[in-house]
Amino acid sequence: MIGDAGRENRAERCRAAADSIAVLARRLARLVDLPTGEQLADVLSGAGWDAEGAGRRGVFAKGGVRAAVLTDWTTATVSVDLDSFGCPRDLDPDDFDDDAAYCAAVDRLYDDAEAMVGVVVERLGLEPADPLAVDPRADYGSRVRLRAGHWAVTVAAVQEDPDLPLLVEVNLTYGADLPGRLAQLVAAPARAEPVDWQTVSARIGVELPEDYRWLMEHYGPGTFDGYLTLSSTAALPQPAPGPPAGALRITTARMLPVATTANGATVSLLMDPTWDNLWQGLRITSPGTAPWDVPTGLLYFLVLTLSRRYPVPQFQVQGGAIPS
Repeated sequence: MIGDAGRENRAERCRAAADSIAVLARRLARLVDLPTGEQLADVLSGAGWDAEGAGRRGVFAKGGVRAAVLTDWTTATVSVDLDSFGCPRDLDPDDFDDDAAYCAAVDRLYDDAEAMVGVVVERLGLEPADPLAVDPRADYGSRVRLRAGHWAVTVAAVQEDPDLPLLVEVNLTYGADLPGRLAQLVAAPARAEPVDWQTVSARIGVELPEDYRWLMEHYGPGTFDGYLTLSSTAALPQPAPGPPAGALRITTARMLPVATTANGATVSLLMDPTWDNLWQGLRITSPGTAPWDVPTGLLYFLVLTLSRRYPVPQFQVQGGAIPS
């Protein structure tokens, strides 16, 4: 087991790595919209990170720390593993005097990782994330959510599998201050009507996502760019089962239509097919075309679409996508 001197050495390494990440976060904060892979690579290179990989997923390194980069049509993220605390399962109970000592050693690994999260958060010096920011580690209750401009920064102690090491990770993902970016793209009305969500939920049988509730409370039903129209809460139906899939007719996600477009497309919230009130993204349907699934919430989707960063096939109209 690592001693106090080893813990302090580890803390110093993590502080140095956090300083490099803080510089990167300040550079990312200048990007108000979802970047391309090339743009994100340029930001990392400009912050002194050296490329080790190419393509959609690349690896960059600086000061002995490596950052994995992933970009696609809806995502731009940089994930940095700061330190490994080993796999708790690798501890041998026979090396300890009794079960209590063994359990204490396992707990100490997790305690050390949690303490390191605090060290890194303090060193980064970033402000807290807003409640509607993207949360790539939502399944991990033990995490700290920060932001740099429109980038969500999550610091967490993560273990993807019981047989894998316990890591302290910093994840920088586009998708913070989405209300602020939407307001820059489309000004909110001076006054929006209040919504009785308890009554709405009782009528349709489900609780609606937080970002959708925010949109209806601050923008209400109406049309964006003369093209995409949010339906009123009074017009919402109960979620309908998705079409059965495959030869076994497997149940697919339930759908709740919440918006339409000028050329006949429908935007629906998707529910997990096995868990009620667990929302898993959007589905866009249009006559004559295959459904188009988007793994984002409605607020994030509107920001990407209105900023022209996400081309949706079903939104194609004469002259291009959503008209300017």
